[in-house]
Amino acid sequence: MSGHGTGATVRDAIFVVEHVTLRFGGVVSLNDVSLTMERGEILAVIGPNGAGKTSLFNSLTGVYRPQEGTITFVGRDGARLSVIGKKAHRVSAAGVARTFQASRMFSALTAFENVKIGAESHRGIGVAGAMLRGPMTRRDERQSDRRTVELLHFVGLQERANAISSSLSYGDRRRLEIARGLATNPQVLLLDEPAAGTNPTEKRELATLIRKVRDEMGVSILLIEHDMKLVMSLAERLYVLNFGSVIAEGSPEEIRANPAVIDAYLGTTNTASEAS
Repeated sequence: MSGHGTGATVRDAIFVVEHVTLRFGGVVSLNDVSLTMERGEILAVIGPNGAGKTSLFNSLTGVYRPQEGTITFVGRDGARLSVIGKKAHRVSAAGVARTFQASRMFSALTAFENVKIGAESHRGIGVAGAMLRGPMTRRDERQSDRRTVELLHFVGLQERANAISSSLSYGDRRRLEIARGLATNPQVLLLDEPAAGTNPTEKRELATLIRKVRDEMGVSILLIEHDMKLVMSLAERLYVLNFGSVIAEGSPEEIRANPAVIDAYLGTTNTASEAS
């Protein structure tokens, strides 16, 4: 299946997840999960609360260590990283960035400072080093400043650069989180509930921005989102999780019409049609 507008094929995968099982004591959070993400696509993972979506994100980013299966990240140069067992910072450095369902902004810092921390942490000094502002050459400082300005402009926050991040609207905070994720120069961006707390206008603007990230920056997008209208308008393919297992995979049209998905998540045929 081809990635939209990119010429990507199944053979050009960026993430390959095979038979992953994650347990916490006697609770199975992910049960024999397999999926493939193509380079350059917008892929969504949906499912009811407790289905295992955030556990999957945490496994893809090195936060959780599944007991079974393999997760492989494939860089643009073809280098393959086995994610399971790697520290989160190593996975990030390889080209995997994420946002979180709950905002992880430094609320007392400005929008500019939040993005600059992301840009500087990518240089190998870490978030703590970036915040402490250890010795940097003037050239490095200028590069970080320039990259930060570019990203704030890209996400439409150039006028809010000096605003304290806690004063921003939900929609602007989501844009800021995306800018900070992009500051690490990722190949894939994982978005965890990016539309949470946003109003309809902000949702539309966010969808436009997400497509722009993929189309203009060439960053692959993997998102978790409960807003079905947003998901169906954005995603080219979807995987559906229920009780930790993949119960369906396909295009938005295929997912809307899948009886197992309707029963487990969309609830009724009417609910499914509302997502169109």
